[in-house]
Amino acid sequence: MKALTLKDEQFVTDANGNPVGVLLDLRTYERLREAEEDLADIRAYDVARPKVTADLKTGQFSTLADFRSKRAKGK
Repeated sequence: MKALTLKDEQFVTDANGNPVGVLLDLRTYERLREAEEDLADIRAYDVARPKVTADLKTGQFSTLADFRSKRAKGK
């Protein structure tokens, strides 16, 4: 079987010549997937931040020591 080496992305077109897809090398695809995951993390942080900030201002939070203490009592 002959290996295909892509130097740049290659577009897949329909019968009319309209682009309908793209071929990427695996390294580029993996970088895009990682960037997508990073962006999802950033968006989740942006959504959570106002609530966390408000909870901190009102004192509605528990310390790690409080969490560990409650967890140890539950066992």
